[in-house]
Amino acid sequence: MKRKLVNVSFMLCCFLVVQTGQLTAQSVTVDLNTEYQSISGFGGVNMPGWIDDLSEDLADKAFGNEPGQMGLTILRIRVPNDTTQFFREVPTAVLAKNHGAIIMGSPWSPPALLKSNNNLVGGYLLPENYGAFADHLLRFASYMNDSGTPLYAVSIQNEPDIGVSYESCDWYASQMIDFLEEQGSRFDTLKIIAPESFQFRRPLSDSILNDPVAEPYVDIIGGHIYGGGLFDYPLARDKGKEVWMTEHLTGSSGPEANDWPLALDLATEINDCMKANFNAYIWWYLRRFYGPLNDAGNITQKGYVMSQFSKFIRPGTVRVDGTVSSAPNVDVTAYKTDTTLVIVVINENASGTELDFTIQNGTIDTLTKFTTSATKNVVNDGGVSVSAGTFTTSVDANSITTFTSYTGNAGKYGNVPPVADGGPDIVIEDTDGNGSEPILLDGTGSTDPDGVITNYSWAVNGEQVAWEPSYEITLDIGEHMAVLTVTDDDGAKHADTVYITIHSIYNTEIWLESECGQVGSTWEILTDANASNGSYVATPDGTQSLEAASTNTADHLIYTFYVAEAGPYKVWGRVITPTADDDSYWVRMDDDTIWALWNSIPAGSNWHWDDVHDQNNESEVVVYDLETGYHTLSICFREDGALLDKLFLTNTGIIPSGTGDTDTTCPDTPDLDNSAKSFNEVTEIRLYPNPASDEIQISWNKGYTTLMLVGLDGKTIVHREFPVRLQHTRLDLDLEPGLYLLLLRNEESTGVTKLVVE
Repeated sequence: MKRKLVNVSFMLCCFLVVQTGQLTAQSVTVDLNTEYQSISGFGGVNMPGWIDDLSEDLADKAFGNEPGQMGLTILRIRVPNDTTQFFREVPTAVLAKNHGAIIMGSPWSPPALLKSNNNLVGGYLLPENYGAFADHLLRFASYMNDSGTPLYAVSIQNEPDIGVSYESCDWYASQMIDFLEEQGSRFDTLKIIAPESFQFRRPLSDSILNDPVAEPYVDIIGGHIYGGGLFDYPLARDKGKEVWMTEHLTGSSGPEANDWPLALDLATEINDCMKANFNAYIWWYLRRFYGPLNDAGNITQKGYVMSQFSKFIRPGTVRVDGTVSSAPNVDVTAYKTDTTLVIVVINENASGTELDFTIQNGTIDTLTKFTTSATKNVVNDGGVSVSAGTFTTSVDANSITTFTSYTGNAGKYGNVPPVADGGPDIVIEDTDGNGSEPILLDGTGSTDPDGVITNYSWAVNGEQVAWEPSYEITLDIGEHMAVLTVTDDDGAKHADTVYITIHSIYNTEIWLESECGQVGSTWEILTDANASNGSYVATPDGTQSLEAASTNTADHLIYTFYVAEAGPYKVWGRVITPTADDDSYWVRMDDDTIWALWNSIPAGSNWHWDDVHDQNNESEVVVYDLETGYHTLSICFREDGALLDKLFLTNTGIIPSGTGDTDTTCPDTPDLDNSAKSFNEVTEIRLYPNPASDEIQISWNKGYTTLMLVGLDGKTIVHREFPVRLQHTRLDLDLEPGLYLLLLRNEESTGVTKLVVE
């Protein structure tokens, strides 16, 4: 009996110990006397030479610090390699500076004539041109200063160590050191950032920091964290340098990937950068579907995550010690000025977490709590009272929470959100047959129950078009979605969707398989079970034509098609464009002298449709006014990673989906080796002789009323119409030697074959 009692006592003791361990307080301790780095700010990149410039509305949302704005304080811009393009960088820089932001410039490449390969891609800066490149950087700085937007700092080179296939320049550490030793003294009050390695590779920056002549000319050690480099840098601090993370991005694989978990990952990344003693954090493109601002003109969840830092941790704030105890999946950083305190808490738990806070060596009476989560966007969750340096409160599940003594105009507690009213859905007909109709977007019925609406943003088909209560826009035939987003004076927003249908008086749809046209020898025809017809076309790695479309028809895809109904036609392509470096083609209709730059196709690793637009013309969607008859569509590669499966031409405004309809001109068996099966075998057209010189005999048992001879450049050489069907005719030739396409057509079908002229 005695032994039994001892066992029970032992079990009870163990139980109490376990329970005591489970009840250990989850706590955060902030020590205001333990100081780390000063914060220079948070920001993003704007590059109008590569993507549409920010509108005034978007610049205000990015750099303003009123409710519904992000409060960013750093703008990173590109130093153009061409002096005639300097002007592009000014408009957004002016808007950012008006909100108090500082501006840094990064060159992607020196002018081509200063480089070893006389090209904007790759190569290195010739040593004899170090002075000329310094002149170029200082000329840009002077231009920006004269425009009222002085640079705070300039970089020597963006990602000098990555060896990429877009605008770039290679630098070894020794070259950058030589440049700094020769030219560094010329930059005077303009701060120099170096080396901006793509992975914050320390050997590159260590070499500069350890060189006694070059080191004094570098003010900021900058770098990116693509796949590595996010850790403390004691050597830079020992040399008195700030450390800036000047570029990173996540979620660019497709809009579907840009969800809340990814935004919460960004919160952790920024927090980790702060804990690594970085002085600044700069995102990649400010406006992009995966960025802090989306194409529709609204702040994204990533943007609100950045706001949890940038709105409250202002330049000059100092990070202080913040420690978490017994709270798994919770992290914290803390910041102070002489009069303010900010605590940022990231909770990656699936449930809310209660925390006990202790503030040491300072007097704070009240903090305001702001939360961003899957359902909240910098929402004021009320004040918390601090008694004797302590308080207890909870943070939401999977959230970032900022406790601040400085609210930064971030909105009031208990705010009632506004109500957006974009009006009723619109259904009209394109009565004049010009392919478009003017539409009035009217959001004047929107209201805010407890304040005023301070921002209207209209987006049509995912692109911001206006930031006014009402706006008239001309839309093509088809279905459109207009979204009105309104923001009130406390930062809350609400959206309303208006569906717009414009019926066409046309009904033509033309489907073209990529592998069934005239495929130039540079291209490859590849197989994929998910591709339409099981095949698609691509170019080998390294095969690109970035600056302009190639004039060599071996680099072209050429499609000849018949239009029975004249009208305005749009062209769609079914593509895979995996990254922003593999997302473009050149496109031309008939014998146009100008090729459309079909660039910035939305990224995605699966087949998806995009309409052809011209980035050289403000990314306007291209509409071709086609007459009845034969036409040729030419595609030239631009970037080697883009894959093309199918093309769709229509004057109906229909948006294609899936694999689309059948291309009736395709062979039953695709020409996978690009030469094994001739068009003669497919169409049963007979030519004699072939190759030919001065005449050709043409036979087709189906009969034809139209005959066309087309060059590989898309130009029509012969076009004949016959009143009745012919099965045989003779054609005199007076042509340069080469390859041509012969097209025969009747009311039911079209045949195509190749003709070789000797």
